[in-house]
Amino acid sequence: MAMAFDMTRFMDVWNAHDVDGIMAQMTDDVVFEPSFGPEPWGARYAGRAAVRAGVERNFRNIPDIRWDELRRFVGESHAVVEWLTTGTPKDGRPFKVEGCDILTLRDGQICGKRSYRKAQL
Repeated sequence: MAMAFDMTRFMDVWNAHDVDGIMAQMTDDVVFEPSFGPEPWGARYAGRAAVRAGVERNFRNIPDIRWDELRRFVGESHAVVEWLTTGTPKDGRPFKVEGCDILTLRDGQICGKRSYRKAQL
């Protein structure tokens, strides 16, 4: 039987900007595809070092970013969390967007994180 995934902890460490806590939930071969980045679809980070660097960059660029959970589903191999994200990037223009993370799980850890978002509210 697979280990259970703790969605509450997942949301807590992201909102605390706790990079070590975030990375503790990831497998060594994790792939993170955020909804923002240089490509039309966002970006892609593969492996712990690349994911850590991407997460740290996000927190530097949007120091007040936070995710408020709207609903969740947690299964054995996948989890989905729908959220409302708010923050103020370095350009000073605050944003508010709805989106979701689709997580692929292995033994209670994240091996894939794909983020999707709607246009700004």
